[in-house]
Amino acid sequence: MIRLLFVGDGPRDGMTVPRLVESILGVSVQEEVKHWKDLHLSAGKGLSRKLLFALRQAKDRKLAGLVATVDTDNDRARERLKELRDARAQERSRLPPFPTVLGQADPHGEAWLLDDPAAVRQAFGLPGDAPIKSVRRTKSPKEKLEVLKRQSARADDPILEILADIARQVQPSRCIHAKETGFAELVEETNRELGPLGSGGGAA
Repeated sequence: MIRLLFVGDGPRDGMTVPRLVESILGVSVQEEVKHWKDLHLSAGKGLSRKLLFALRQAKDRKLAGLVATVDTDNDRARERLKELRDARAQERSRLPPFPTVLGQADPHGEAWLLDDPAAVRQAFGLPGDAPIKSVRRTKSPKEKLEVLKRQSARADDPILEILADIARQVQPSRCIHAKETGFAELVEETNRELGPLGSGGGAA
């Protein structure tokens, strides 16, 4: 098991991204979760300062690494991801590298989930041949998953619980639009930054 700090745009990211990282690495993850909006009092404004603050928190907590994600909803130029990468590079120019995964979901994290139809069917208890609209043909993956929830036997279950169940079953090899959704970058970053931990180094 590896202990990681996750920072994202909201509760859905906190429920799903740790499970996706588990799927990518094939190891158990014990997560601590923060949201970008909750870091403003201590870190000041700007993602750069917030990322540097989160890095300090992860180190102080003696965690094995940090996973920071953002959405593309209102950031088509991907400036938020660039800002995070610049901050990581700044940190590494003066301190030893700390395992730090950066990712941006296009348009939001639900796209990463919807891109694996088999995981969606399994989590909702749908038949193996139930049609799942391609993430490329869905304007809002978030709304599509809400519609599937209302139509399934899990209509009364909390959506966060269902999203976490989907994330647990996601297999990157089945996500054929991973480059478009930003998931391919998350997989690459996770393997590069955290792969050595999953192989034994830093595992608890």
